[in-house]
Amino acid sequence: MIILLAASTITLTALQASINAPREAFRVCLKEASSKAATDKVSADDFEAYVRNACSGPMGSFKSATMNFDMKNNVARKTASANAEAMIEDFLSSGVERYKYVTRPGPAAKQDASATTPAVTPQPTPAAQAK
Repeated sequence: MIILLAASTITLTALQASINAPREAFRVCLKEASSKAATDKVSADDFEAYVRNACSGPMGSFKSATMNFDMKNNVARKTASANAEAMIEDFLSSGVERYKYVTRPGPAAKQDASATTPAVTPQPTPAAQAK
């Protein structure tokens, strides 16, 4: 019984490790593409397409590894593909959100916007007027 449990643990660890390398390669590619996109002044709206193009190889490897892992664990191919796509979309959406955050206009732009907004003067409260 203990031997069977140990063998299962070793097998699952090995399968998990088969996903780690492609996942890490995809993550590194996203980070590098983000830096390059910022240098190339890619708009936030065009960033996802930019990354999909720049990271198509690592993204494909990650999808294949994830699908293989799921299918070795008796998940149907269609479901495994959907799961892999969902993981890729999660990586991409968080990358897009981070890129939008990093490339948003700085404090100088915020000051310019606040200069055009009229100041609101607070109205005195009735308790303050009674004294």
